[in-house]
Amino acid sequence: MTVTVRTEPMPFVVRAARFLMTLQVAFGLVAVVSLGAAALSVLAPGPLLLVAWEAAILGLTGWLLGRFGRRAMWVRWAVVALEVLVVTDYVVLRLMDSGGLDPVRLLVANALGPVPVVVLLLLPPSWRWFSQRKRTDAPS
Repeated sequence: MTVTVRTEPMPFVVRAARFLMTLQVAFGLVAVVSLGAAALSVLAPGPLLLVAWEAAILGLTGWLLGRFGRRAMWVRWAVVALEVLVVTDYVVLRLMDSGGLDPVRLLVANALGPVPVVVLLLLPPSWRWFSQRKRTDAPS
């Protein structure tokens, strides 16, 4: 006898957040490769540490992206914290680089990209999705 378990589809807001994070990972890979090539050409420890930091953030983003299907509340809050870290990272690096931050520099993907992900993950459908545990046991 075959047992079927009906699963609830992922809400639109969670799918949209996952899609935006996928775009972040894709563009982040391009950025890390190009930054890595530039840092290797200089062979200075500062740029190499920056590339390592950005690669770690990118790896953590990809790892959390793969955990969306688990529906665990810690995944939701870890993604929110990571996206806040990404925006903070961008702002701090720009302040260190130029000594100032004008509004035009905040209108880029690194500053605005994580904001919709955080907003989408703080909406009630997202809360409901992540608060219900995924059923792994088959009914008897």
